[in-house]
Amino acid sequence: MASCLAPVGEQPQLGVLVVSPASATVEPGGTVWLTATPFDHNGNPASGYPVGWSSSNPRIATVDPSGLVTGVSPGQAVITATSQGRRAESRVNVVARRPGQVLYYRTNFNDGTTGALNVHAYGGGSCDKATTYRDPGSRYSINCTIPGVSEGAAALEAWFGNGNLATLPADPSLDQDLFQQVRFVLGTGAAAAIGGTTCTALNATSQFKMHKSVYGRAGSAWNGWVMSSIGPCPDGDGKLFSEAEMWIINGDRYLWPGRLIEGAVYDVIYRYHRYTALSCGTIAVWVNGAKVLDSPCWPYMGTTNGSAEGLLFWDGAPYLQAALGPLTIYTLFTQATNYPIGAATASP
Repeated sequence: MASCLAPVGEQPQLGVLVVSPASATVEPGGTVWLTATPFDHNGNPASGYPVGWSSSNPRIATVDPSGLVTGVSPGQAVITATSQGRRAESRVNVVARRPGQVLYYRTNFNDGTTGALNVHAYGGGSCDKATTYRDPGSRYSINCTIPGVSEGAAALEAWFGNGNLATLPADPSLDQDLFQQVRFVLGTGAAAAIGGTTCTALNATSQFKMHKSVYGRAGSAWNGWVMSSIGPCPDGDGKLFSEAEMWIINGDRYLWPGRLIEGAVYDVIYRYHRYTALSCGTIAVWVNGAKVLDSPCWPYMGTTNGSAEGLLFWDGAPYLQAALGPLTIYTLFTQATNYPIGAATASP
């Protein structure tokens, strides 16, 4: 009988190679990190396969051996990853910043500080510099950790009109698009922190949130927010998802591609827009280049009930409930702008 096993010392052939994000936008001198994930013929992530990188036009954008792309001049370049005869591409647009475009903050943690960001933590949570995972464009990441407690939080905090961002507009999403990008890694044990991704009697109320954003002051039923999270029992299928909701209005879940993968890079982009004349707001979310949500104008997404604080971002591990173990999330990079980032598109 013929054997389908590879000879000793040889790896089996790859099924497919996937590059994320599939498209990206950078400025001249700016960077974006592409990741190439090999999958076997059963659709499972495979390890140990070296990946090569190349650019179709180094005068537009270059790429280093780790997948870090650097914009050189305006135009488009196709970045190609190859491994064991498989290839996958990402289209990178290099666009010069135009008049009126504002970079509100950009933090890649080169010195291990949180830059213009504060830290919000309770229940024993904390955020510190780390080298366990890092963006190729930075020496450090910020690891936000919550111990295995009944409830806790540890998040990088960017609050427009408050704290270190007090000199910026109170809410830069007011009647215009605001884009936020967060690149992060779920640390080892993220699934165990909530008792795994399958619902059991032990994790009936367990959940964690990776990001949360709030319009105006948080609390009660007077503002809308967006969260990205996972809850094996409360939310059914143990998948990561984004949800826009209000305290008394439970929004629908918009599932992310695939399942929770510890150690994988997630590149998530959010687009916010408040329409004051219509008393409503929109939210759109992209995960590794795939759009998972692009909402209509929902009344509760523009509601602040007179609060002047503007829009608040929490990045990292902003919440852990009914924990069965500790949770660590590494934030590799975060930024906010009023122009599209990566695969994000402007609102109509």
